[in-house]
Amino acid sequence: MMVGTSNARKQRNAVVITIPAKFQIKAGQKFYIIEEDDTLRLIPQTEDFFERLDEEQGLDKLIQKYKP
Repeated sequence: MMVGTSNARKQRNAVVITIPAKFQIKAGQKFYIIEEDDTLRLIPQTEDFFERLDEEQGLDKLIQKYKP
């Protein structure tokens, strides 16, 4: 489901994508970034990140795709 668009821009040594205020993300919020099938997923950092992953997509599936 697409809920909006945003543009990437260069800021010093990084590329920044802004998130519209309607998503109520607090400044300084940390995220895990997962790349899967040409898609970037931002998962808010929580105390038990792996439990949330296991609920969403199955941790086993992520482990199979992991390439050190």
